[in-house]
Amino acid sequence: MRYALVLMLFLSGCATHKDYSKSFLGSTEFIKKNQVAVDQLAGQLGQVKVQKDYPVLVASVVSMNQLNRTSTFGRLLSEQVSARFSQLQYQVVEPKLRGDLMIREDGEFLMTRELKEIAKSVSAQAVVVGTYVETSQDIFVNLKVVQPETNHVLAAASYAIPMAKDVTGMLKN
Repeated sequence: MRYALVLMLFLSGCATHKDYSKSFLGSTEFIKKNQVAVDQLAGQLGQVKVQKDYPVLVASVVSMNQLNRTSTFGRLLSEQVSARFSQLQYQVVEPKLRGDLMIREDGEFLMTRELKEIAKSVSAQAVVVGTYVETSQDIFVNLKVVQPETNHVLAAASYAIPMAKDVTGMLKN
């Protein structure tokens, strides 16, 4: 009886610890998930012979439910995508320094009608766009690399980020 009680307390403690460890995603896992997605995009771009020495634009990742809005989550994800492409030796144009890219408090957006003009003005061969959607368990992220002249998707990656307390906080802003 005594051992059964100790075993029950031990198992309930393990369950509590397991649930607590899932309450925060952690910066390392968040960054790694985004880097893996960009690595997948870069691998696909290598297959279609996209040149690393021509500019690439990265727009803010936006909510799928409101395509003209983003959040801290979307902006941070875009920053990480941009940084990873730079680490992989792509020539990433910093959108915050461009006057003809629409910049709002809630992120940078490329309007479809302006996309070709902006890409042409910097000789961009590709634009990275993305959406996310929240569920009770995960945030599903879709990233695409689009050729601005033709609107053809050159590469795509989809992945999920667990809905954790630190992530939830970023979605509210």
